[in-house]
Amino acid sequence: MFLSDRQKGLLKAVEDVFPGCTHGYCLKHLEANFHKEFKDKNLLPFLWQAASATNQPAFDKALEDMTSINPKAVPWLLQHAKTEHWAEIYFPGRRYGHLTSNIAESLNSWLLEARGKPILAMFEQIRHQLMGWFTTRRTLEDKTLGLLVAKSADHLQRVTNNRARRYRSVPSILGVLYEVQSMETRRNYVVNLAQHSCTCSIWQSSGYPCGHAISIILDQKQDPQRYVESIFTIAAYKNTYEQAIIPLDLANVNGDAIHSPPTVVSDEEDSESEDDSVLPPSTHRAPGRPPKRRIRSGHDEVNRPKRQFICSRCGENSGHSRKTCRKPINAAA
Repeated sequence: MFLSDRQKGLLKAVEDVFPGCTHGYCLKHLEANFHKEFKDKNLLPFLWQAASATNQPAFDKALEDMTSINPKAVPWLLQHAKTEHWAEIYFPGRRYGHLTSNIAESLNSWLLEARGKPILAMFEQIRHQLMGWFTTRRTLEDKTLGLLVAKSADHLQRVTNNRARRYRSVPSILGVLYEVQSMETRRNYVVNLAQHSCTCSIWQSSGYPCGHAISIILDQKQDPQRYVESIFTIAAYKNTYEQAIIPLDLANVNGDAIHSPPTVVSDEEDSESEDDSVLPPSTHRAPGRPPKRRIRSGHDEVNRPKRQFICSRCGENSGHSRKTCRKPINAAA
């Protein structure tokens, strides 16, 4: 599954190079484009509600609330971004709760210092950081009890405490298929323990059993952790960091010098190979320090309080300066 910022080149590349793979849009970037078109912050919460909805009534309700604020918002959204790329209920793959590309932004922030160095020094620092990262995480879950990593176990426990005690279930196929009645939503849900699915779609999209499924699992005197996707287990976590990152000296098993001495070439050989040699491009470094942080869009500044300017001539907070002040000043004052 691919998750991108809807850049035109990426849309074409993913479709051509990886045909058949699911492609999700980062909701933060979609929100920025949406807000750029409709300058109303009240629309944004309903966009997130529609994207994270796991059933049709919740999705439709979010779009209706959006339409009540601006009738043009929903047609524009559906025309510029197909629902199968950003709405959880229509997404054909699994994003496991990742609606944004924050995971890539976190990695970029982690590599910020290394990115400012020359290419070889940058690679060496990244390698050292990864070696330390792997070493720390190999032992991070050693004291965790149960099958799941601590974060997943805590999430599952919260769902169990807050949701699982609210439902009544009726077995259809004992141990496999159940119908769950919810007094809160006045709806019935079908849970299939064998297929790890529920008609609320939360189990399929997140990998964790929903409250409907956990209520049945507890009635069966079973452990809900056994019904969580295997990627959240401690065993899978340890396998992720099992492979070692070998230093360069150990990787050179033949004992050859990593940096070979320069080869002496005669003038005749140099003239013969001159036409075939690939020279570095002629470049000119731009003046000033290279930027390390990304250029923020206008949407990033929406929730930031703007600086208030006070005129030093009239003393009023009216957004102008002394040079443009036109207010008459009392000479006696």
